[in-house]
Amino acid sequence: MKTRIIFFILIGWTLSLNSLVGQNKTKLSKGDIAYDFTETDDQGNKISLADYKGRAVLINFTATYYGPCWYTYNQMNELQNKYPDKLKIISFHMDEEKEKWKRMAEERSINFEVTSIWESDTKKELFDLYQANGFPYYVLIDDKGVVKKMWFGNSEKKLKRNLRKVVKKIE
Repeated sequence: MKTRIIFFILIGWTLSLNSLVGQNKTKLSKGDIAYDFTETDDQGNKISLADYKGRAVLINFTATYYGPCWYTYNQMNELQNKYPDKLKIISFHMDEEKEKWKRMAEERSINFEVTSIWESDTKKELFDLYQANGFPYYVLIDDKGVVKKMWFGNSEKKLKRNLRKVVKKIE
């Protein structure tokens, strides 16, 4: 009897896991375990969310053509520099206008030091999975891999407040 119960529990767990990592991914919400993606950053390095276990991760979904996103880049630089051992910021760019973005950043004197993902086969799926349907959009993941906050819009106070709450709990 115990064997059957364990078997059915394992089957249920496997099916729920497959729904997250298979073709039928569900949308993630606050309190869920973050999806562990593997991508190539703008420097050609393979990165995955698991690489930053023990640190908070802020995922920023952005687009070159959306004005409010441009106000977030310096804010994210500042925060990445303020919490170098406790925070990793990863920026997913919706479009693939990397050269256009670089020209615009140079015109605005922005030196974006945060890890950027431009080209990705799974980018659209990640935007859907994390419900990023506007820009800028943030997903804050704690040091244990749990989604703590998801929000839309550029509010420097909200960004700093949300990060402070998660980062201060990391030893």
